[in-house]
Amino acid sequence: MMKTVELRKSRDFGDIISDTFKYIRVHFKTLGKGLFLFVFPVVIISGVLVSSSFMSVMDFENFANPEAVDANALAHQTGAFMGKFLLGMLLFMLNFFLIYVIVFKHMKLVDSGVTDITPNMLVEDLPRNFFGIVVIMFVTGIATAIVFLFLIMPGIAMKFSLAPAIYIIEEENFSDALSRSWNTTKDYWWLTFGMNFVMSIIMNFTSYIFIIPMYFVIGIVTFASGGDGSKESIGFLISILYGLSIVIPALLYCIPIASQAFVYFNIHERKTGRSMLERIESLEDI
Repeated sequence: MMKTVELRKSRDFGDIISDTFKYIRVHFKTLGKGLFLFVFPVVIISGVLVSSSFMSVMDFENFANPEAVDANALAHQTGAFMGKFLLGMLLFMLNFFLIYVIVFKHMKLVDSGVTDITPNMLVEDLPRNFFGIVVIMFVTGIATAIVFLFLIMPGIAMKFSLAPAIYIIEEENFSDALSRSWNTTKDYWWLTFGMNFVMSIIMNFTSYIFIIPMYFVIGIVTFASGGDGSKESIGFLISILYGLSIVIPALLYCIPIASQAFVYFNIHERKTGRSMLERIESLEDI
């Protein structure tokens, strides 16, 4: 029988972090396959578009000499850059929503006792789950902007941060998910904030481990060329750098997303004792 991680139990702060990585390690095959099939292609397309947008700028030979710039060529080059860059960033945002869906759907299946998870299971109810996550994020963003503007309630984003996990794992509608997240984080705001903060640091630090060496490569190539290096080669390396800066964080984003579910399970268990009651009932049936 496949090993798994018990989801519905209370944990301290350190256990949430360790169990998040344990969950990803234990379910790497099934979760990774889903991310590879449904998320990775979107990430690659996004990275290619952002990379090629910078290539289009580097290909413009007279960009640094305004007097020699043809207005039509400049307008065309600028349009090509903005079109590719904005489309790439749009896919980048949609990719994050898709990661939410895949990770939380996987955790829902594990919580339901499913051991043989297939990729098709992860995209069941995909339109419903994806649209709901988009709505939740939109509402959270609007609410955060309003309270930031009027200084009503700083940190409101944390009050809604568990809504995506509740929406998919507990199959609530998006309004109930937002309400339930608000109530769940009551008295646990600092725990929720702290976990998001720590996991963001871990994700960013891990990303930089891969990205920073690329900056050194760019610097070495530029220095070796004496400032007169090939425009095409330097532009290509810069495009690779920006492409990786899109791809790597996107793939690592499953780490803080999974931790949100563990925060929810932890708080929910502390408040309701659901898993403990189920254990007691199972003993009574013996």
